[in-house]
Amino acid sequence: MLKIIVNNIENSSDKKKAFKIRDLVFCKEQKVSKKIEFDGLDKFCDHYLAKINELPIGTARIREEKKNTFKIERMAVLKEYRKKGVGKAIIKEILKHYLNLNKVNNLTLNSQIQAKDFYKKFGFVEVGEEFVEANIIHQKMIYYV
Repeated sequence: MLKIIVNNIENSSDKKKAFKIRDLVFCKEQKVSKKIEFDGLDKFCDHYLAKINELPIGTARIREEKKNTFKIERMAVLKEYRKKGVGKAIIKEILKHYLNLNKVNNLTLNSQIQAKDFYKKFGFVEVGEEFVEANIIHQKMIYYV
């Protein structure tokens, strides 16, 4: 079993590693434009980085979308590490941190359709209709606190 460590990013070196993962997964693999992926909002977000033996393998960012509502965005795991518990470790760390904050009413995310069942396992529920974002079908999901 791989030992996955997930931490809130606190330095520019780890942030660059997270951005590299996002570039590989979203821009290169899924053909999302860099302009959409790197939307200028990163400076307003908390960022998380998953590692195995110091090797960066996954990331996500969290942004306060509106007062007391936080949105999980840009969740990405390198292809060769998918289905190995990396996404689970990232979500568990985010939930652990944000559910301990008194100011959180709920967490939201826009899941790619193929990942909906993954998020449902953690208590996220579908809200509204499917929609297209960056040429990919998504579903808004909410975790009610």
